[in-house]
Amino acid sequence: MRRMVLKKKSEITRFQILVETAASQPQIKQSEIAASLGITPQAVSEYIKNLIEGGFLSSSGRGQYKVTPLGVETIIDGARELQDYSKYVLNNVVGQVSVWPAIASSPVKKGDRVALTMRDGILYADAGGEGAGGIATCHAARGEDVGVKDLQGLIPLVRESVNIVKVPSIDNGGSRPVDGKKLHAELKGLVGVAGIEALAALEKAGMEPDVRFGAIESLVEAAIKGVKGTLVITADMAPQAVQKLEASGVAYTIVDLGIK
Repeated sequence: MRRMVLKKKSEITRFQILVETAASQPQIKQSEIAASLGITPQAVSEYIKNLIEGGFLSSSGRGQYKVTPLGVETIIDGARELQDYSKYVLNNVVGQVSVWPAIASSPVKKGDRVALTMRDGILYADAGGEGAGGIATCHAARGEDVGVKDLQGLIPLVRESVNIVKVPSIDNGGSRPVDGKKLHAELKGLVGVAGIEALAALEKAGMEPDVRFGAIESLVEAAIKGVKGTLVITADMAPQAVQKLEASGVAYTIVDLGIK
């Protein structure tokens, strides 16, 4: 299972030491890393020892360290996770603090107090009401977009899960061994597809996907907003989807249609 950089302080420190080592390898000074991270040289030494034992670093002598391919992969995964978290903060926390866009469920006038609810992954503003909400920044007819400021309260939001349906890769038969009826029975909610073999399997089942491009990211976002989905995916791409779901805290189930 993938280690999440943001899960524990120790994982953050491990990630930082890997990055510092990669930046100055092969000759690194543990004292400089310690000063940079605000920890003791002894702690750095212990982290490096564990990283070597775990196969993330290699050593060719005193003070000579290099990041292994596994270490590089870990740095890349960690950087992507931090990037995703940064996007979430900027787009969903900071970027919408001043004014949130929503769809008006009823006619709204500028200055009205509106209640905010999430339905089918879409944010709606209802004139009046109780709970989380704010003040409308403009007039809006029913179905139009409206800005909402001065937010108060928490918007009720229940995350959904994603059903991952694995289809064999082409070297294991591709869509040919897939039972179309079984695949059809597994499709729930928003259907995304990733991989040619998975697309062929859906066509075999007589189904068109809702999402063909960026399906993994789309279904993660949909689940966070309360929309259930099914990701039909080629088996060798499934680990990437699992990592994305785990990093976003989205629950999932896996069905392998390649297993008879």
